[in-house]
Amino acid sequence: MINLGAELKEKIISFIVIGAATVSSLLLLAMLIYILRESWPIWSQIGVSAFLTGSTWRPLNTPPEIGILSMIASTMWVAGGALLIAAPLGIGCAVFLAEFAPSSLAAVLRPVVNMLTGIPSVVYGFLGAAVLVKFFEVKFDLASGESLFAASLILAIMVIPFIIANSEAALRSVASEYRHAGIALGVSKPYLTMRVLVPLARKGMLGALVLAFGRAMGETMAVLMLAGNILRFPGSWFDKGEPLAALIALELGSSIPGSFHYQALFAAGLVLVVMVIAVNAVINLLLNRIQNEV
Repeated sequence: MINLGAELKEKIISFIVIGAATVSSLLLLAMLIYILRESWPIWSQIGVSAFLTGSTWRPLNTPPEIGILSMIASTMWVAGGALLIAAPLGIGCAVFLAEFAPSSLAAVLRPVVNMLTGIPSVVYGFLGAAVLVKFFEVKFDLASGESLFAASLILAIMVIPFIIANSEAALRSVASEYRHAGIALGVSKPYLTMRVLVPLARKGMLGALVLAFGRAMGETMAVLMLAGNILRFPGSWFDKGEPLAALIALELGSSIPGSFHYQALFAAGLVLVVMVIAVNAVINLLLNRIQNEV
């Protein structure tokens, strides 16, 4: 009876998990189909290459001039810069919490980290505009402190809690036998952590970085308030720009449904979704290759 009950419980849980995964996949597919349908006139009339490599955004001109290369570059500057700042800090904090922090301190810090993930992005953006932008204006004598770098700094603060939580979970999921074996062999704690535990947990930690990168690419409000929103190709991290998410948020409300402008914004949204999916796919392929080599 006990075995039957356990098997039934396992089947129910498996059914729920498979059902949730199937529904999530269908929702993603439906979203992609809808966005593709709404943006199809852009792909058929402008073309994929012209849309992705064009540097002019004048959808209301006659004829319209539509290209999103500058927005793609701004998105990569902002998201890549945020990950560059957040990755070492987040992973370092995760290693400290999982392996070195006293249990009493870790019990205090974990809820604080989890709380940070729930703060609305508009609050981060407002604080960045009020404090960070003002600091750049005063410290460097700038007419405006808005830049892709300012947006990256705030995004880094936003994604660090995600990296910490997921990376710590990956480290804590490593079998305790490895820790016991290290202690029995007299291996130092730092050596055991960095040479044994972190490599074993690298798949989960890289997954955390991918989630953070996707969150940074799709973030809207903080980027909208800090990036400067200038439609030009950014020459450096410290220039102003307009990432894809900010472009859509700024112009979708003023576009006429069914117009060329409206369809172009849907096409930009499709590009953003595909970029996030592509990053996840590439990282997963690399992780699988690494795991097979090991």
